Amino acid sequence: MHASPELCSMELLNRTEVSEFFLKGFSGYPALEHLLFAVCSAMYLVTLLGNTAIVTVSVLDPRLHTPMYFFLGNLSILDICYTSTFVPLMLVHLLSIRKTISFAGCALQMCLSLTTGSTECLLLAIMAFDRYLAICQPLRYPVLMSHRLCLLLAGAAWVFCLFKSVTESVIAMRLPFCGHHVVSHFTCEILAVLKLVCGDTSLSETLLLVGAILLLPVPLTLICLSYTLILATILRVPSASGRRKAFSTCSAHLAVVMLFYGTVIFMYMKPKSKEAHISDEVFTVLYAVVTPMLNPIIYSLRNKEVKEAAKKVLGRRQSSKFLGSRPAARPPSGPEGEGGDEMDGANHTRATEYVLLGLYDHHDLELVLFVFCLAVYSVNVLGNSLLIVLSLLDPHLHSPMYFFLSNLSLLDICGTSSFVPLMLVNFLKAQKTISFPGCALQMYLTLGMGAAECLLLAVMAYDRYVAICQPLRYSELMNRQMCVQMAALSWGAAFANSMLQSIFTWRLPFCGHNVLNHFFCELLAILKLACGDISLNAQLIVVATIVLTLSPLLLICLSYILILATILRVPSAAGRRKAFSTCSAHLTVVVIFYGSIAFMYCKPKAKDLHWDKIIALFYGIVTPSLNPIIYSLRNAEVKAAARALLQGDLLSRKLSHLVCCSPALSG
Repeated sequence: MHASPELCSMELLNRTEVSEFFLKGFSGYPALEHLLFAVCSAMYLVTLLGNTAIVTVSVLDPRLHTPMYFFLGNLSILDICYTSTFVPLMLVHLLSIRKTISFAGCALQMCLSLTTGSTECLLLAIMAFDRYLAICQPLRYPVLMSHRLCLLLAGAAWVFCLFKSVTESVIAMRLPFCGHHVVSHFTCEILAVLKLVCGDTSLSETLLLVGAILLLPVPLTLICLSYTLILATILRVPSASGRRKAFSTCSAHLAVVMLFYGTVIFMYMKPKSKEAHISDEVFTVLYAVVTPMLNPIIYSLRNKEVKEAAKKVLGRRQSSKFLGSRPAARPPSGPEGEGGDEMDGANHTRATEYVLLGLYDHHDLELVLFVFCLAVYSVNVLGNSLLIVLSLLDPHLHSPMYFFLSNLSLLDICGTSSFVPLMLVNFLKAQKTISFPGCALQMYLTLGMGAAECLLLAVMAYDRYVAICQPLRYSELMNRQMCVQMAALSWGAAFANSMLQSIFTWRLPFCGHNVLNHFFCELLAILKLACGDISLNAQLIVVATIVLTLSPLLLICLSYILILATILRVPSAAGRRKAFSTCSAHLTVVVIFYGSIAFMYCKPKAKDLHWDKIIALFYGIVTPSLNPIIYSLRNAEVKAAARALLQGDLLSRKLSHLVCCSPALSG
């Protein structure tokens, strides 16, 4: 089909008009943009740190100068480059109104993302071939996988994919766009850009199809063939330990392959969403950011050599001896941390700072916990903050139930924030210290928040009891004044107990002992350092446990017994389901909260005290992060409010209400 000269000149004119592209992304969902900014920032930081650590240890440790770790280093560089091609600009766009990229920048971004993504497909196949030779041809492995061949294989993968990507990008960007410049994506993805073309795209589509066949089914077939031969070889190994050892050398790579190809297949093969493509785009963002973040975590968790190399590079020997080089940091001599110094009775000097042992002799585990705790803490802060915002903005949530839920969310944010940020910093430091005032404040806050949560859960159970068992008097019994008083009483009683516990704890003599065998300043860990009589403190703890933990649990159980008796008297099954659904989320939270407390304090003591500390840590940060998830999944009103917030309806309604109700503004 031949175009007229006028049409050709018009297309040429229009082609020059596009000097920049507008990346639509999530511009219609400002609240979702802020949420994605926080999540993607944290994940991108973990990706950079984790993959940089893999490259560093692979270069510095001579034991990792092998083909397997050479290719692993290339994979880590690829993950850093791939995410860096779009994440920094995407983060800027998530916070800005003008989401544009220049024509040249779009072409460069397209070319680099295509190159790094394509190279990863080939590199995973090369790594599978390397594992095949190592297991199936062990005697010839050093000869077959020489350093020269490794360089050739990696170099060929990079060069071939760069050539392919440059060709596809140049052909795509030379097509006429006729002034169309709104890319319905968060990055210059080639398929999204080709949708703007007003000319013939058959050549670009053919090149993309050929490239997709060469870089997805072909490498995946080679990987499957390699692992079929590997499995056949492993099954012929006579001893079980030999089979485990053989398979352990490729388990991490197999996990990465399944993660990479599994997400790719799901993303491109799943049915398209009937709604706006917002869910597809969110999944694409998470796929593109999460997968590169998980690769170093998988290799560090599944590989002893990587963990040992990380310990060596981080200077484990020096950091594990830091306690002995500090005169004030005297480790406890007994199993429970009680000193045996003859001068303890007379030496009542007050420590100016405390050393938090944490997991000081397991630096590889500390790095894993840093990543895990950072992710969980981010979910905790974002999820609970979202619940508070929804409860304030949506009129449908202006009820006692959501008022107490907001208090619970505020407790979870404040409780975890009292120790998690400093703990994350200490995970990356050799000397893990906290000042005396900081330790006292941290203990006071953690005690107060934990006790307040126990009381607040009992108050919420009473609220559910009145709503179901006394529905006609609910508005009278649970009026706004009563709700505020009950919440204030919960906070006040909890922090009064915390103040009392703190006063009687810090008046004890510590005799210079300042090494806390914990992640943070926990009451029981501090009492182990005291060199005086702690019987009064033990009695106070028992009384507080009965009043602030067991008594609320009994009230909760009594409330739900009465609730269950009332629900069973409802004649219709639909009515029973509706009645129980109003308290199912709260009941789930209660079970998780008290169940984790019971497990933590009633289980047998572990021989390795590190496990007790890790369990306590998980209880302290995982449980608060589950509350907003439970309430959002189990509650139709919260989900409806969240959808309204993402679409901007809540804010607009709130502003309209303020304008209408404010005399100054309405006038």
